[in-house]
Amino acid sequence: MSSVFFSVLVFACQNKNSLDSTLKKKSVSKAINKETAPLQSATLKKDTLGPEITEFLENYNYVIQYEAVGFLNPDNFKDKVLILQEDEESKSFARITLILLGSKQGFELYKKSYTIMPPEYNADNYKNFDVEDVTIENNKILFDLSAVGPNGHISFEFTFQNNDLQLQEFTGYFMGAGSHTEYTYKPKNQTTGTLEETVINTMEDDMPSTTKAYGIKLKSPADFENFDYDKFLNEIIQQTN
Repeated sequence: MSSVFFSVLVFACQNKNSLDSTLKKKSVSKAINKETAPLQSATLKKDTLGPEITEFLENYNYVIQYEAVGFLNPDNFKDKVLILQEDEESKSFARITLILLGSKQGFELYKKSYTIMPPEYNADNYKNFDVEDVTIENNKILFDLSAVGPNGHISFEFTFQNNDLQLQEFTGYFMGAGSHTEYTYKPKNQTTGTLEETVINTMEDDMPSTTKAYGIKLKSPADFENFDYDKFLNEIIQQTN
């Protein structure tokens, strides 16, 4: 798994279509140029978003790739997650994640992260993950990334608690020659937690497994804005040795 280092700029354009279509999560092709971007960004109606968001989206070279809607904070207004990807012209396909909280006035920018969603392609122009998904359910944002290759199946969720997004659980499942390994991390607070490592022996017919538990102390808090799954996974695995 390669470490993810990237910087990002953002682009989307305004239009006058309604927000009714935002009730379903959607994926759009990465092959979008500046002429087709207004059609793909139809959910971003200027008069429903705060001025800081529209300015943030209009001035840069980004398009919407994924979108999810649901109830995140404890009110009656639906909230939104937007995954924006650099326009194809940049060739790096770096991404940024925006969290928008709904209100009577529309959507307000709550959080943004330049690291929580890894680039879609690696340096060799291969996809890091075959399947990507982001959802909002029960006051949680769930990221689910799956690959047939060595990147495995990564899943992590952040819960809205105390007016903040806090890591609730992280899991990683990897298939290797002769064994499969699963990691499940559950935090106690921002910097400490418990890691369970389960190794499944696939060389035997009944595939026996062994599970070990470790106390984990993170070097830095696993906050939403700076969360990087690759760095996080490497750090917790190192503490199992």
